[in-house]
Amino acid sequence: MGLKRLLLHASGLALMASGLAAPRAPQGSSSAELRQVLKQLEDRGRDFQNFSARFTQKKYTAVLKEFDTPESGVFLYARAKDGSAMLRQEVLAPSNRVLTIKGGVATVYQPKLRQAQVMNLGKNKDKAEYLAIGIGQSPAKLEQTFNMSYGGTEKVGNVACSILNLKPKNPSAAAYFSSITLWVAKSSGIPIQQKLTEPNGDYLLVSFTAEKVNSKISAASFEAKLPQGTEIQKIG
Repeated sequence: MGLKRLLLHASGLALMASGLAAPRAPQGSSSAELRQVLKQLEDRGRDFQNFSARFTQKKYTAVLKEFDTPESGVFLYARAKDGSAMLRQEVLAPSNRVLTIKGGVATVYQPKLRQAQVMNLGKNKDKAEYLAIGIGQSPAKLEQTFNMSYGGTEKVGNVACSILNLKPKNPSAAAYFSSITLWVAKSSGIPIQQKLTEPNGDYLLVSFTAEKVNSKISAASFEAKLPQGTEIQKIG
């Protein structure tokens, strides 16, 4: 399983922005709406410590023009003392799968098969941040990586959202996802839906409910706990 497949196969994205840098519109843009969304993201993230939510996700295959079977479960995100990302995504249905990322190592564990894939992210550590894009980053930090634009408003369920479009500036990053769309809840400043689009038109659509910010999350939640007898495949 390569990194790109890992990101798409096991990703559940908790999407927030935090930091203290003053938000500003991308160069060449004077959109008041865009600046308002960036300000909302920054305000929401000023005291950010961690994020948790329930999620549903489904993959769309452009060639087949259809979605695969939706998955649902729980997503957790926090930052370690050294600033590195710690993530846990546990798919509960239709089958069980657990992704953890800590210390630059990603582990995907499939309990039913008693199998795990372990990848040292190394120089690709920045691309793994797509699993929780913008978390712990100020809008100014996002601007360094993406061209951003305002996409109007739309409801996700009954929640009114502002749409934020992101396009990677770096060609190597664009080879993973050509564009990323965030639906930011107007009421909370929390992105509650995301669409990650690949260059071939395939995309992953992720939605969040029961979002919590700065709740109690045990550091042990991000540990890859592999029972004795688990078949481990090391990648990279």
